Amino acid sequence: MELTNRVRPGRSSRFANAFNLNTKSNAKQYVTVFFWTLAISLVIFIPFVIMDGGYFIYLGDFNCQQIPFYIEVNESIRNGEFFWNWNTDLGANLIGSYAFYLIGSPFFWLTLPFPSAAVPYLMAPLLMLKFACSSLTAYVYLRRFVRPDFAVIGGLLYAFSGFSIYNVFFNHFHEAIVYFPLMLLALEMYMKDGKRGFFAVTGFLSALSNYYFFIGQVFFLLIYWFVRMFSGDWDCSLSKFLWLLFEAVVGTAG
Repeated sequence: MELTNRVRPGRSSRFANAFNLNTKSNAKQYVTVFFWTLAISLVIFIPFVIMDGGYFIYLGDFNCQQIPFYIEVNESIRNGEFFWNWNTDLGANLIGSYAFYLIGSPFFWLTLPFPSAAVPYLMAPLLMLKFACSSLTAYVYLRRFVRPDFAVIGGLLYAFSGFSIYNVFFNHFHEAIVYFPLMLLALEMYMKDGKRGFFAVTGFLSALSNYYFFIGQVFFLLIYWFVRMFSGDWDCSLSKFLWLLFEAVVGTAG
């Protein structure tokens, strides 16, 4: 009897398989689309940063809300004031007040190694990073359906869409832009490939980032699910649907 050694893939291997990271060419494509978008973002933002003396200033809510919010929450958390903030109105719950804007954003947390005085200088780099991440996530989703070079174009178009460019002064909108393709991808991975867990994780991250946009994303995902089902591309048993529902509830409740 012939014996064969079988090695069960670990979590890192399953993650790599899910996102096609097991070959150097695939990994290079991810790096390429990320840095292409980062370079284009640099060309867009750097003239304004130079003109503004190192800052990126945008008339309206960006100056009056976005930058001050980043500074205030950065300083509060660095000082250990996690729950109550006396500088917001007459005093307010820090998490409740800023959950919509930045508490759940991984991009905000990147500012914590820096003092609050440096935060205004970080606004443009963070926006560039958001554009690059949104292009990357769109690319990851689109490459399931089209050739990689077309997916690169689609990722760039998604990152620099009219919605994305116009809403620069509401820079907390861009977290939703980053996460949305991942939610679509996770739904595809579950319904088409039977990969569990990713949908719950992406739902959790999106809801944590911005609960308001998460509601809109949920409605779109429902429409997307029905369209894909009735197109005949997916099949869904009762057990499969119940597990999807379970992941949706767990991700939202988390």
